[in-house]
Amino acid sequence: MPNQGFEADQTVAAAKSSCLNKSPEEVFSRGWPFSFRQDFVQDKALLTKTALMILMLVFFLDILSRNANADVDLWGYLAFGRLFWEGGSFPYQDVFTYVPTHTVWVYHEWLTGVLFYPIYTHLGAAGLQSLKMLFAFATLSLIFATARRRGASFYGAVLILIVMSGFLMGGYSPVRAQVFTYFFFTLTLYLLETARLTCRWRGLWLLIPIQVAWCNLHGGFLAGLGLIFIYAAGEVLARRPFWPYLTILGLSALATLINPYGLQYWLFMVQAATMPRPHITEWASVLSAYTLGLQVKYLYYFFAVCIFVGSLIWVCRWRELTAGLALAITFCLGLKHIRHQEFFLILSAAYLAAPLSSYLTVLMNRLRRQAIYRRLAWHLGLIFLMIIFFLSSQRLLSQNPFGLKVPSCTEADQGSTSYPVNAVDFIRSKKLDGRLLTEFNWGEYLLWTLYPQCLVAVDGRYETVYPDKVMQSYWDFKYARPGWEKFLQEYPPDMVLLQTNSKVYPLLQKEPDWREVYTDAGSGLFVRSSN
Repeated sequence: MPNQGFEADQTVAAAKSSCLNKSPEEVFSRGWPFSFRQDFVQDKALLTKTALMILMLVFFLDILSRNANADVDLWGYLAFGRLFWEGGSFPYQDVFTYVPTHTVWVYHEWLTGVLFYPIYTHLGAAGLQSLKMLFAFATLSLIFATARRRGASFYGAVLILIVMSGFLMGGYSPVRAQVFTYFFFTLTLYLLETARLTCRWRGLWLLIPIQVAWCNLHGGFLAGLGLIFIYAAGEVLARRPFWPYLTILGLSALATLINPYGLQYWLFMVQAATMPRPHITEWASVLSAYTLGLQVKYLYYFFAVCIFVGSLIWVCRWRELTAGLALAITFCLGLKHIRHQEFFLILSAAYLAAPLSSYLTVLMNRLRRQAIYRRLAWHLGLIFLMIIFFLSSQRLLSQNPFGLKVPSCTEADQGSTSYPVNAVDFIRSKKLDGRLLTEFNWGEYLLWTLYPQCLVAVDGRYETVYPDKVMQSYWDFKYARPGWEKFLQEYPPDMVLLQTNSKVYPLLQKEPDWREVYTDAGSGLFVRSSN
């Protein structure tokens, strides 16, 4: 021990002696034991990355908090969860409606309702919003990890995440079951990419339990199976090992039979995946959505991203068969249905971060030859990031990111999500009960707030509950088509609650069999004249 201490003292003394005989420049440039320059550079890089991560945190929180309005499907989740926890048995038959229904209520989001209901009852809106943000940041982390595994630099992965962050606006603003789908989709992508890059297949076995949980939380599990199939097809075309993907695909598909409905769940999913939904805005095509003026700002953003992706692929001469196949398919799906654009954005962020990193490296090497342009680029980038941070933090502080709004149709723009809050209060105060016909987007809110006092006619659960005949008759009524009265005759309600700007509202006002007992700026309630 004494010898070790003496040797250590000699080492320090030798280092000091050598330092005294060298200029400061030589000391800092030649790996002196206390290499201050290297430490400073490393600390500066660490501080830069830390500041960038904080900026991203604020930026993404701002996006996630921009729309705190409760989604129309949330009330359906909560109603099912309440029925599950308080009913004593699994609800295979619908109890919320008075019109004919399917023999078995195949609710592909049943586990979401089972989870959401106790969270909402015990923790309130903050609990649901916290769950949404937890899964959102987990998804972002997986995208970042996938990009880094594929060879992207830190800054390249961060930059492309910011560019593709629009998927948070489309998929995470309301609290929906889609938060599980985007997380599991990205986790599946990470496992598939890890296996493809390393040729180690053991991690693919995790896809089997992932599919079991996923298929019970949301019908989007089909996207995961589709991604596995794309990887198998891509590897076939690339003449690389593909049997592990096909094996896992078959086993994962079989695992989805572990659900409360068995094979009937798959029969329902095939029908649901292939049926047209012309009346549901998020299932509209890009062309239809643009023509009808739906989500115009988001569509402009999607077009801009497509131009960016195409330009990056062209400039970097990116040629990757399996990843390119996945991008092409999700791009086509995004054109066909706007709700599928999030998958294209997620894959673009994961796949194209590496080409973007290479391009940035080439660009920076060019700028290093001209110091003035390098400094200018650095200062402009810093100013741009500071502006983003200031705007995002200001907007974030002005709103409650953990709140959940239930906007009344008397206060909100009727083109956005709003609910007949005052009309529901009127029904409760007057103790009106019975069969209630209402707007499609209001149905789940009413079955959550008024059941068992009132039974609704049709609601947003759509094909999971109602036969095609009922839905077709309802659409004729809602849009005041010829024979709109037929629904009132075949499925007679006791009350009708409508939006004041709906097409059928003025027609019902003229009907002698109905009288309006309540009206406000956004809703009108009718009861039968005989009552």
